[in-house]
Order: sequence, then C-alpha cells, then structure tokens
Amino acid sequence: MSKETFDKNLLNETEKFSNASLNCKTDLQLIVDNCIKNNLYREFEDLAFTGKYIEGLKRVLSKGADFQEIDNLDYVKKDLTSNMEKILEQIGLTLTKSDKSTQDYFQNTYLSLTPDNFNNLNELLVDLELIKKYLNFLKRTE
Repeated sequence: MSKETFDKNLLNETEKFSNASLNCKTDLQLIVDNCIKNNLYREFEDLAFTGKYIEGLKRVLSKGADFQEIDNLDYVKKDLTSNMEKILEQIGLTLTKSDKSTQDYFQNTYLSLTPDNFNNLNELLVDLELIKKYLNFLKRTE
C-alpha cells in the first residue's frame, strides 16, 4: 500500500466507494492515524486483509448447512478461530505506539472477550472488509 493511498481520507473514500457508512469510523480513524504516524502501512493492510478473510469465513459457515459441497466445516471453524485470535493481535500491533488511553479504550471495547466486545469486533470486521475491497479496487486501477 502506498503512502498516497493511505491518508487521512481513506475512510471517507471507502464510504464513497462502498456507498455505505462505516460502523466504527471514529475508532478506525484512531487506528489509521496511528498507522500513519508510525509508518504501519503494511500492518494496516494486513489488518484489513484479515478482516475481509474472517468475514468470508463467517459467510461460509452461515451457508455451510445449505450446501452439501462444503464438507469440512470443522476446518473452517478452526480457521475462523485462528484468524479471530490473529486479528486481535493485529489490532494491538497497530496501536503499540499509541497513547495508553487509546490502548485501554480498544482493550475495553474490542479486545477483551466479552459478548459486547464480540459484537463491537464484528462491526469492526465488516468495516475492515469494506476497506480491503476499496484498497483492492485502488490496486486494480493503478
């Protein structure tokens, strides 16, 4: 991802591209700003990729019972669990150099394993998938 692509307007451009509002835009902006400040462009792109990948796994699981050809749902479940752990680590990585209050906020909103945080994380994942789709579009048009 180039620095030109990754700027403070990334989230606004994602919303325009997807014709949808981001659920966690303010929180994502904290991540984006921290990644810009600390040159964590690749880490952010990896975060967006994992978010999109998880959303795809969730779709496979939700449709798995409907499709006989999806015969290894146990593998998909294990892959989903593994990638959920991975994305929690990735979120933490993008915030390692942020201030303590930001780190605490994300810990209490997304990273601690509570039902509310799981719902918050799922909304963040939907947003990350939209961002990754936008980034993919940009790569195809360069």
